[in-house]
Amino acid sequence: MIKCPYMAGEYREDIGLLVCRPTGQLTADDLADIATCRDCIERAGLNQVNRFHDLTGITSIDLKFEDVFQLAFQEEALRDPGHPVKACYLVANELVYGTVRMYQALIERRGVEVHIGYEIAPLAEFLGVEPDTLVK
Repeated sequence: MIKCPYMAGEYREDIGLLVCRPTGQLTADDLADIATCRDCIERAGLNQVNRFHDLTGITSIDLKFEDVFQLAFQEEALRDPGHPVKACYLVANELVYGTVRMYQALIERRGVEVHIGYEIAPLAEFLGVEPDTLVK
């Protein structure tokens, strides 16, 4: 099992997903590592692994468009565009939804299929797992 260095998630071998639950303020400094699970992906050698992010614990966002653009550009180098990665984001408010939507617009042409929602069931269905497996 790969444990997140930010104590926000883990790689779940039983369902084949990276599951991440960051909390607090989302800033440019931690966006690249938490949003893409970069450390966990590289350590596990799982560049093409699907992922689920529960962002309901994000309390504020301190990001600029350039930060999100840079993340999408850097993540492209990690991925094989011929094998898209599924990334689902559970959100609790419009601010987080809008930020992830901006990321979605930038990354989808770079090998990541992004789904965003306020409910866990449709995200779990897209990932091919039971909703209960994604609940804490």
